[in-house]
Amino acid sequence: MDLFYAPPEQISSDTLTLIGDEFHHASHVLRKKVGDVLYCIDGEGQLYTTRITALTKFSLSAKIEHVEVEPPPLSHIAVAISLTKTNDRFENFLEKATELGVSEIIPMLTARTVARPKPEQYPSKLKRWRNILLAATKQSQRYRIPKLHMITPFEEVLKRTDELRVLPYEFSRQKIQIEFAGKGVLFVIGSEGGFTPEEVEAAHRAGFIEISLGKTILRVDTAGIFVVAMVRAEELRQRSA
Repeated sequence: MDLFYAPPEQISSDTLTLIGDEFHHASHVLRKKVGDVLYCIDGEGQLYTTRITALTKFSLSAKIEHVEVEPPPLSHIAVAISLTKTNDRFENFLEKATELGVSEIIPMLTARTVARPKPEQYPSKLKRWRNILLAATKQSQRYRIPKLHMITPFEEVLKRTDELRVLPYEFSRQKIQIEFAGKGVLFVIGSEGGFTPEEVEAAHRAGFIEISLGKTILRVDTAGIFVVAMVRAEELRQRSA
């Protein structure tokens, strides 16, 4: 099923409008015409079954015939993750974490983060990342697009008040002994060089729980994908119990 995206401001009580890239894909790539059915998400948990009523040069209108509401996720998974040396690894994380059901993504700057875009580059990077999240959301048939935060310093991330705040650390010997499923959990993932001892100590003072992800050293994107998959696997075990 092809999914299209219409933000809430393009949706009224009985009509939905597509513009821009979504309109182009529907009308010029898939050759949709008046009378055809479109399935559209609003990015906030709703799927609209619609039927095209009008096509113009720059937009289409569709009548809403049915609305399906996606239940809220069992777990709220937030991942604050360091920017990576190469863009493709960070973008790989964005795509795979979205497919697995991440709720929030916080691009993060740590002491050892190598990639440090200039503030004037932030808007273009965030736009590209949002497009990746949208594509992955539609591909995986999700109705909710993960929330993408601004690029944030590690020190600011430590101020968050999530139910569980977790620091996966390559030198930790702490086995995972807590359950994450059904909770609001924040994971912080360091850069290629890992966290500094000072950052680990600051996280401890802020109330973060330190855990080990195993004996092997994981790349940044792999670690980020791992923690999301870990929570999702725990959810599946609970549902099948």
